Amino acid sequence: MKVRRKQRRRAVVLGAVLVLTGSTITAAAGGEQPAANPPEPVPRDVPGASGTQLPKGPAPGGFVSWPDLFGMQQRLNTKATKILAATRAAHQDNPVGIVAAPENRELRVYWHGTVPDSMRHRLRSRAGEVPVKVLPARFSTASLRTAVAALTASGATSMAAPQPDGSGVVVRWAPGARERSRTADGVPVSLAPGASPRGSQAVPLTGRCNDGAGRCREDDIPPYYAGARISNCSVGWPLRLANNVAALLTAGHCGAGGSIAYDGGGDVMGGYGNHSGGSDHATIGATGAGRMWDGTWQNSTFTKPIDRWGGTFTGNHICTSGSRSGALCGFTINYVDPADSSGMPGANAYASEATAQYGPGQGDSGGPVFSLTGDGSRVIALGTVSAGSTDTRVPCRGENWPGRKCYWNFSFSRVDYALTNLFSPVYGARVVTG
Repeated sequence: MKVRRKQRRRAVVLGAVLVLTGSTITAAAGGEQPAANPPEPVPRDVPGASGTQLPKGPAPGGFVSWPDLFGMQQRLNTKATKILAATRAAHQDNPVGIVAAPENRELRVYWHGTVPDSMRHRLRSRAGEVPVKVLPARFSTASLRTAVAALTASGATSMAAPQPDGSGVVVRWAPGARERSRTADGVPVSLAPGASPRGSQAVPLTGRCNDGAGRCREDDIPPYYAGARISNCSVGWPLRLANNVAALLTAGHCGAGGSIAYDGGGDVMGGYGNHSGGSDHATIGATGAGRMWDGTWQNSTFTKPIDRWGGTFTGNHICTSGSRSGALCGFTINYVDPADSSGMPGANAYASEATAQYGPGQGDSGGPVFSLTGDGSRVIALGTVSAGSTDTRVPCRGENWPGRKCYWNFSFSRVDYALTNLFSPVYGARVVTG
């Protein structure tokens, strides 16, 4: 594929990054130039705005608007984060699961065994907090962790994760798997929902960003925005590593350590590095700004500032912003990897689109997974797109080259794992905000 060479000069930095990969693009190096002024952020709920990508129709759960839903979700997540911090400080291998679905209007905490007196006050709702309901979990976190590890090691599954209520383990069997156990170490094993009940119409390819703007999602310049194009993937969240060196978080499968990442215009960004052994994460040695590309895949206008990073909770509503699909919302987190024995976050989470009509695909790997602040004007970093489930394929939205694959069910690697788990190569980093 022929790649045009930019007339402006561009900065070259070394480092590493990851992204669902697309077709490889032949790249040519460029020069350097100061970044253009960023476009103004556009609230996602502005009627008629091209940056608006929230699902059509009323918000679920009886909420008046999507900002109202995300406001409730923030309150649930804030309480859930406090509970997790308290249980880790007390060295409790609980809760087994937390469901922070805004439609419930309460936080549901699943606990195995008797709640210690020392933890009861931590689980209560205080003035101004969301209601908390403590429910029994059939299996312990340790039992579920062991079952997940055994299923993963068997090679028979493409996904294995605890049920949110602690009742067992849910799996997706790998293609061609012969051994399909109903239990693992005494824990029930059930099959995750698969096969798309219906598909969406493909969105035709209409050409790349060509409006003469100084920067765009398809051909960004330093400092890079989250969601910009890499030759075969997407830019993830901008970081400052523990030593204050700038880097971009992306998907580990996008480039081998020491290989070079190129942007959408074929210019050198930097080297891939910091590949994680536990998650699909890596970095690119390039500088990023505290903004994310919003709106369509062909976009030079719509961005949002990054507010902060957040925890990953079952039931949360989330969005993605891959460079080939553009910003897509309407996904819900169904499952999360179990915490390790010290209480540190698991590496991955799994999400789906309820109507099974659309989802991220090839070329979106490494791109942002996010939620919105209550007013819808800023984004909260949650993860980076990793892989789709082969039995949930749907026609693609955005750039739709022949043979491109997209999925209504997908996995993402969690930001809370990347920043806070001791086994992550970017432990101690911080997300650049805007």
